[in-house]
Amino acid sequence: MPLPSAFFAGGITVRLGTAKVNITPPVGIALAGFGFRDHGSEAVRDELEARVFWLETDDNAACIVTADIIGFGATLTADIQKAAAERFGLSPKDVFLAASHTHSGPQTVDTLLTAGGPPDSAYLSDLRSRIINGMDEARQRLRTVSVRLSRGQLTGFSINRRVRTENGTAMAPDPSGVRDDEVIAISLIDNETDRIAGLLFHFTCHPTVLGDYTISAEYPGAARRWLEKEFPEASVGFLAGCFGDVRPNCTVIGAKRFRRGLPEEVTIFGHALGAEVSRSVKKSAAKLTSHLYSNAEGLDLPLADGSHTAPFNIHRLDLARELTLIGMSGEVCCDYGLFIKNLQPWRHMIPVAYCNGLIGYIAPARYFPEGGYEPDTSAQVYNLPAPFDPAIEQIIQNSIRALMER
Repeated sequence: MPLPSAFFAGGITVRLGTAKVNITPPVGIALAGFGFRDHGSEAVRDELEARVFWLETDDNAACIVTADIIGFGATLTADIQKAAAERFGLSPKDVFLAASHTHSGPQTVDTLLTAGGPPDSAYLSDLRSRIINGMDEARQRLRTVSVRLSRGQLTGFSINRRVRTENGTAMAPDPSGVRDDEVIAISLIDNETDRIAGLLFHFTCHPTVLGDYTISAEYPGAARRWLEKEFPEASVGFLAGCFGDVRPNCTVIGAKRFRRGLPEEVTIFGHALGAEVSRSVKKSAAKLTSHLYSNAEGLDLPLADGSHTAPFNIHRLDLARELTLIGMSGEVCCDYGLFIKNLQPWRHMIPVAYCNGLIGYIAPARYFPEGGYEPDTSAQVYNLPAPFDPAIEQIIQNSIRALMER
């Protein structure tokens, strides 16, 4: 249980500015996330958007950007961080870039192999400019806020996708497999109006209901749109959980095989998630102690060939003395998210995958003997010379522990 607020006495004044940015690419651009696609996008089902949350105190500042893209690749992350440093004086540790990981958006990750080829340089340049301009807009619209946190549950919409068979590990529905049905909402309340100015919601499920050639923000976008109607003064952003091995529960009758979802199922999923966020926010939102702190750690994770490594970023962002976001630059599996949530029981710790980079699947050590996509064959999709070494789990856990002790 979190410690009482008296333990974290001495809150400071935190100011928030927000901006909403349209980042929809032109029709025809290659979509990322599914290897079977053999041509570019055909239509826009719904707009892709970014939300900017500029936070500052008298002593420092940090910025959260949530975006409807597959991931912030290494080049895009570095370009945004460089521009933010030059224009606003932010250090890389103060820039928290959180992708929704929609599989119905453009290719934005350098190392991710797709049929459409590498990211479109013109789109990346435009995306960077729009985000930086959004950051500029947000920092000019500051108001003093307080932080509140709510928790809920949404069951039946996600499922683990790894099943052991006599022929190895298959990508199939596993109702008994690990997943995380918790819904978390961070409300940033305007102190003058007592209304929600910013809302960040967190859930753990791949945005892969659809699998066609339309551009879509998927269920996180549907949930965001629902919430921005429910709270019209709020800017709403999605924080992706550790759902590397968790996907939407769309199955063929009998629940033994996955199927592609329907557009109406995106709406159903998104509205159910939005409704649970709204319910939890209105029912019980715990007020936290105002605070702002950021830090980061860069790791070189070993590959199984013994001679290569891959760079992995861990970002810590405290939005209150009792509330910490842990961002990670990979397709992190659910075990890691549960580890983070339980690391410091007196603190609300929220794992955010697909953050400030996307190097590949980060599987727990227990998956490696089983084989399958996440620990093994996914390395080819991310152009890695070999799968990761199982030692990465202990390395990452130790680094998170150390980061939380600073």
